Amino acid sequence: MTTRSSELLTSIPLERPASVRKFLPAIGENRWLLPEYVVGEENEPLRYLFQESTVKNLHSLSPVVLYGEGRVGKTALAITLAVAWSRLTEKRPLCFTTGRNFSEDFTSAIEIDDSESFRNRHRDCQLLVIDDFMGMASASAAQIELANTLDELASAQRPAILTCNRLPATLASVFPALASRLTGGFSLQLHRPAAFTIKELAWRLCHQLDPKLPVEQVCEICVQLHNQSLSATDVKTVISLAQHSLASTGEFRPAVVRKLAMQHFASATPTIASIAKIVAKKMRIRLVELRGPTREAAIVRARGLAIYLSRTMTESSLHQIGQYFGGRDHSTVIHACRKTEQLLETDSDLATTLQDVRADLHGSS
Repeated sequence: MTTRSSELLTSIPLERPASVRKFLPAIGENRWLLPEYVVGEENEPLRYLFQESTVKNLHSLSPVVLYGEGRVGKTALAITLAVAWSRLTEKRPLCFTTGRNFSEDFTSAIEIDDSESFRNRHRDCQLLVIDDFMGMASASAAQIELANTLDELASAQRPAILTCNRLPATLASVFPALASRLTGGFSLQLHRPAAFTIKELAWRLCHQLDPKLPVEQVCEICVQLHNQSLSATDVKTVISLAQHSLASTGEFRPAVVRKLAMQHFASATPTIASIAKIVAKKMRIRLVELRGPTREAAIVRARGLAIYLSRTMTESSLHQIGQYFGGRDHSTVIHACRKTEQLLETDSDLATTLQDVRADLHGSS
């Protein structure tokens, strides 16, 4: 772990072992845009978590839960923490899986009466990592199995690390015993980089991708765009636009680059139509039914989710949302939003679909 002289930023060198990709194939190269994770004041607790003394005694904090919205680096940090612990303690093997895989593998093991091998794999490892816990948010049997697994690991002083978009204990669909175990560990919410961190990310990415660019000016543009809630991937996009602008005109024009970036992020902002199409696809409902008068329960449920997302992810008025969904009035839109908010607290499948739709619209972490 290295610290800049300003003391305002800390760098956590990221681990990216090829063996992990076998267990987490969904991981793409964009998870590691830089060889290190830049920690600013917005994610201050990471400095404590990645101290050598803390990592060595990770079992005392277990289970460690890293949670937060998409593209904040949960997966990369979970893998790095696990590998760092293994290197310091000289203990292995490590077990990497996802919430969905844990649930599906457990179901398969039960079907073929081979639960012993499943438990040996997850309970005899020295450290367990479960990425994207939401993948088992609707699987009660898998949750009970995980609770028992965490008990076994805890009794052997073996740590576990989980990642999730939301704090698992706040989900009504989480088995009480599992929620209790997860609450008893170290939970850390990760946030998007603040302005100072954005500037540092831009500086490092510029030097890595194209040091010929006017780095200071690119950094300033990224800071000006901070209200867009940029991620490292977004900073890379700004740099690409700067490269394109410079190549096209032979001259770097900050105002032009900023305008291009604003247009890019504006075009990436979800629309009612784009939300409706993805919800219809995810929930296997025809778009015409989603927008129509049908009152079938499955369609009403999907329509409510699309309306809720349109209300929370766009700046469209209640009237505009209602008009898109079959000319409904504003009171119907408000009712659909409130009903969906209630369902999301108890309907884990709907909550998972919500996260999937958001990931498709904005990209995942």
